Amino acid sequence: FHTSSAKVSFVITASQIGYVLGLLFLLPLGDLVKRKRLIISGIFTGSAALALISVARNLAFFEIMSLFIGLSSVVAQIVVPLAADLSVPHKAGKTVGTVMSGLLLGILLARTFSGIIADALGMPAVFLIASAIMAIMGLTLVKMLPDVEAKHPDDNIRSILSSTVGIFLQYRTLQIRAIYGMLSFAGFTILWTSISFYLAGPQYHYTPRTIGFFGLFGVAGALAARLTGIAADKGKAKLTTGLGGFLMVIGFVGIYLYGPNLLLLATGIVVLDAAFQTVSITNQSIIYKVDPTARSRINSSYMSVYFVGGGIGSAITGYAWQQGGWAATSVLGAASGGLIIMIWLVDRVSMRPIPQPNK
Repeated sequence: FHTSSAKVSFVITASQIGYVLGLLFLLPLGDLVKRKRLIISGIFTGSAALALISVARNLAFFEIMSLFIGLSSVVAQIVVPLAADLSVPHKAGKTVGTVMSGLLLGILLARTFSGIIADALGMPAVFLIASAIMAIMGLTLVKMLPDVEAKHPDDNIRSILSSTVGIFLQYRTLQIRAIYGMLSFAGFTILWTSISFYLAGPQYHYTPRTIGFFGLFGVAGALAARLTGIAADKGKAKLTTGLGGFLMVIGFVGIYLYGPNLLLLATGIVVLDAAFQTVSITNQSIIYKVDPTARSRINSSYMSVYFVGGGIGSAITGYAWQQGGWAATSVLGAASGGLIIMIWLVDRVSMRPIPQPNK
């Protein structure tokens, strides 16, 4: 578009704004209207926006379509609580883990293959192929997705949206889990922002396309998501929270110490992605049990706080890299895991029953 990098960077901001708007105003509606309607509408909106962005001729139109793409992306977060509702209660964790595994794999594969397609066919082809995939998925779900009744069909939009904050303030478990999620996603963005700087730097001199392939190491996170869901169903959710925080600390310390060794660096990335998903799936397995009739609003409040963590992580990573490079960002990431461990330990102690004196 022959414009400055500062103006182009707003494309990412526009998609993030769209996603936040979706979390705040669309996701809670899953408790008011049939979620199949929301999901199908969101998928076809995303498909149309992707098709239109492929023929964009000016930056303003490109940014507007980016906002709609971000807005429609919240469909994934509508699907997760629906999956929990469709599952039998004692397998809800496994179900959520399976859905999140698919979501994570989609993100990783999209990042890798979009670069390959862009190099071969150009960026418009990336958007057109994505649009076609979305349309096919939408048509498939029209036929296959169960049309589950809404939990609160007699409420109105205003009461549903206003009650989202109230639900968050009402449940301590939801608040604690949102903090865990915020710290975990902060660690995630710290890793993937700093790893791009590191791999492009003097240690490796990798191209953006090569760096994109490192996302495939995150496939381990998809496996961890499913295993964590199974563990949550077996009553091990509290233990997996501490495990996730511990793995974050170990992973960030490891990639700092052994970053120059490509094999060990890749191992560290695998450990960290597994850690992030362990914390995330544990959180979602627990929060959906808080109030099964308000799962969409619960997910809205949780994901809003979660997304804040990602924004904070991205913002402070750039500054930390300028100040101290790989060492500073690794310390920052390890600190996010350390905070999870600290809160987890305090929470376990505070929730422990107080022994009663013998009479």
